[in-house]
Amino acid sequence: MGVRAEQKQRTRAALVSAALEMVANGRAFSSLSLREVTRTAGVVPTAFYRHFQTMDNLGLAIVEEALPELRSQMRALRHDTVTMEGLLISSVDVFFDFVLEHAQEFLFFGREITGGSATLRKALRMHTVRFGYDLADDLARIGFANHLSDAERFMVADLLVRAVLTTSQDMLGLRHNAEAMKALRARTAQQMRVVVLGMLNWSSSEFAAAS
Repeated sequence: MGVRAEQKQRTRAALVSAALEMVANGRAFSSLSLREVTRTAGVVPTAFYRHFQTMDNLGLAIVEEALPELRSQMRALRHDTVTMEGLLISSVDVFFDFVLEHAQEFLFFGREITGGSATLRKALRMHTVRFGYDLADDLARIGFANHLSDAERFMVADLLVRAVLTTSQDMLGLRHNAEAMKALRARTAQQMRVVVLGMLNWSSSEFAAAS
């Protein structure tokens, strides 16, 4: 990589880092101005447009750099999993470790998925759906959900994904308390077991007859 390309990469990273730092310090991403971000990054405002057209584009870059990496890690570790318990534990472990390594990004995700930019909300929700489809595929591969339709399998996977994702903000608040983190990790795995237990005993025909 040439000197110019390296400088461009450093500037882009500085802009992303500046935005994440400001959000971690309590600012809403939607309240940040281009000038504030460039000032914090130590670059001139015109440098911003060499990397991003708008602040939403900067936010999308944060989303698209972290979440696909997490999806890839989770799928890779689940690929060789042959038991439901193994799938649950590996998913929880990978997720917890990843969130702790990307604390600022997940503070950003937690705030933006419920407020701020409609563009970022849509992107984050789409990634949540993709996590669900990934897990539904893994449930089918393991064979513990053969009695379910594709739609039912995705419903279960979506519940499992959301049970894990909603813990991220709790994790960030407890990350300096080892005992509390251990308890949260165990509780999250147990919540997933409850969903799986319901899945194993689910019968859509019985439900339809009862209703």
